[in-house]
Amino acid sequence: MAVTYRPIWHSDSGRHVLLRSSLTLAGPCHGGQLLCAASGPFQLYLDGIRVAGAPGGAATESPLWYPRDVSGSWDAAEHELVAVIDGGPQDGARWFAIHGELTASATGTTSHTIESGLHWHSLELPPAPTATEADERFSALEDPRAEGLVWQGVVTVDATPVGTAPDIEEQQIEAREFVAFEETEAGNGLTFSPVAAMPRRGKFVHSDDLLAGPAPAASLQTPAERGFTFVLDFGRIVTGIPNLRLRDGRSGIVDIGLATTWGHIERRLRYVCGSGRQDWFALHPVRLRYAVIHLSGFDEECQLERLAICVGTVPVVATTTLELGESFDSTWTQAPVALRNGRLNIYDTIPPPQSCDWLGVMALASNDAARTGHTATTRATLLGRAPGGVGAAGSAFAACLEVYHLWSGDDDTVRRLLPAAVSSAMAATEGLPSTQQIAEQAMGAAAAARTCRRLGRTTEADDCETRLQGLFAAIESRWRDPAGLYVDTAAGEQANQFTQTLVLLAGAPSAERVSRLVTSMRGSGVTPVADLRQAFFLAEALWRSGQSARALAVVQNQWLRIADRDGFTWRDKRGAEADRLAPGPDYLLVRWLLGVTPLEPGFRRTQIRPAFALIPRARAELVTPNGSLRLSWRTVDAHEDENTTLTVEIEGDGSTEVTIDRGDRRQPTLSVNGEVVWRNEKMYPNPSVQEIAAEEDTVTLVLNRPGTWNILVE
Repeated sequence: MAVTYRPIWHSDSGRHVLLRSSLTLAGPCHGGQLLCAASGPFQLYLDGIRVAGAPGGAATESPLWYPRDVSGSWDAAEHELVAVIDGGPQDGARWFAIHGELTASATGTTSHTIESGLHWHSLELPPAPTATEADERFSALEDPRAEGLVWQGVVTVDATPVGTAPDIEEQQIEAREFVAFEETEAGNGLTFSPVAAMPRRGKFVHSDDLLAGPAPAASLQTPAERGFTFVLDFGRIVTGIPNLRLRDGRSGIVDIGLATTWGHIERRLRYVCGSGRQDWFALHPVRLRYAVIHLSGFDEECQLERLAICVGTVPVVATTTLELGESFDSTWTQAPVALRNGRLNIYDTIPPPQSCDWLGVMALASNDAARTGHTATTRATLLGRAPGGVGAAGSAFAACLEVYHLWSGDDDTVRRLLPAAVSSAMAATEGLPSTQQIAEQAMGAAAAARTCRRLGRTTEADDCETRLQGLFAAIESRWRDPAGLYVDTAAGEQANQFTQTLVLLAGAPSAERVSRLVTSMRGSGVTPVADLRQAFFLAEALWRSGQSARALAVVQNQWLRIADRDGFTWRDKRGAEADRLAPGPDYLLVRWLLGVTPLEPGFRRTQIRPAFALIPRARAELVTPNGSLRLSWRTVDAHEDENTTLTVEIEGDGSTEVTIDRGDRRQPTLSVNGEVVWRNEKMYPNPSVQEIAAEEDTVTLVLNRPGTWNILVE
């Protein structure tokens, strides 16, 4: 079926609009599939019941399609499809697009196509009168065809989505308890400590059912000049869309204040009720723990079914199993929700118009790939938030793109995004940026050069490497030899651990300087890392620098010590210490303790370098684009002569390099499937091992086919 949709908007280019289309169904339909996109957040309603919604341009600079499986049944009749949209602040760039179909029931009729085009109509919404009254306001639309509503024609707009976001699953998060509940004066507004009005004359029965789900509904009615105020506690910080579901209560007003901390309302919403069943979803996602609710004007009885937060996450079925010992296993199993809560169509970091936090995305993407093999959310984030123009200096976009490439093997998407990666690497730094900004761009330039070479783009790789040397020179000017540290700014003398971390990850220090730098980082005058995002990269930098014991100490101090605290996510567990982004250590455990990493995109070449010295026994199964990878090992001390048995099971084709750290064994003996392959620094022919590479600290066995290998290290 040919797709003939057109992006559309209100003819006067207003910011907040309704878009409407009448659907005449020739036969009954049940369910369907839709793709929607817009310049801002939107909610789509069919006969007043919400069927789709997405953040649109509030989440990405470049537009994405948002897929949605639609549930419901509709008879052969005329139906009304209405989209509520905040088009965003961009004048002249507001638009909405949809295409898809409702699926015919088993009656022999054809499916009904839904597409945006000139047959739609538009209605501009007035803005909220003041920011203190409501940041977002909506009045129930009882009948889109009612007299008094002046719908206008639409115009088509030139806009093209750049890709498709992953499909999501939505879950309604109910509050855990009422913190306060009082009948108050109608004009009291939103407060965490409502003052009761006596005597009580209003009606609010079955209010506790608001904590248990949509049925049975609470029954509500307010007398003149009175209202109800209550505070809901969700028990933890959640991110999602407020959802109010009720029946009747015409002209009643629901004011909602949202807060992450007690006593401080950060966002206000207002909904004016209508007749009949209403299913209202706010447009903008919010973060909250507490919701302050004020209900007034309910002269008619209203059935209040739900006040919840709709959380949409990208479902991932596959997952890596990992056993590294009791303390690590607790960390691995205690907070898997942290990853799920970060996948909100794209990774939940900093929304536009601020520049994307590519280091934060890189941490989330690495964790997700290592723990689940999931890379689709990373792809959507890269496509939707790729930097453009010359303003991308200081961006680690290319470093995040490299992570995606290695873990997914998606050459096509990476080729498509490589110009943006090279542009961000080559962008000129203006003014006197911080050492962290320079180092972050150097990370991007180094990653862009490596990615270009993997894809045969030699000229761009050379250009990126030239730019990298210039960035290294700028970083070198910040070195202070007496302190053995890089200062944070050109004019200052202050230094912190995160600055040194990014410099190390960029590869700026010489090999001779690295040892001194990592020692100086522990000095009393050096500001420590501030949050789990910074700690994630500190541990990575220390491991790359050969400081495995210190890196492990970072993991233990930052994550293991709080793993058993209350809370579903690492942000919850950190409490007041938490930043917006609080990644777990998932990737660090897989990469540096289990020792698994892709050396070529899509695990076409894989390295396994188990941390025998840190972990005496382990068992794991990883999900990769090249098939499952299973390994286990156990180290035993037989009369003070340690030996380790390592089992590796490889499903996919390609090359697997098993790297054994020599440790105290200067001349280890290696046997594979019962046959010696390496002894006294000599290789013994074996059909299972095609190549062995020996270094001062390691011996590497190269396995070039699927199979199971039992490796004994003596």
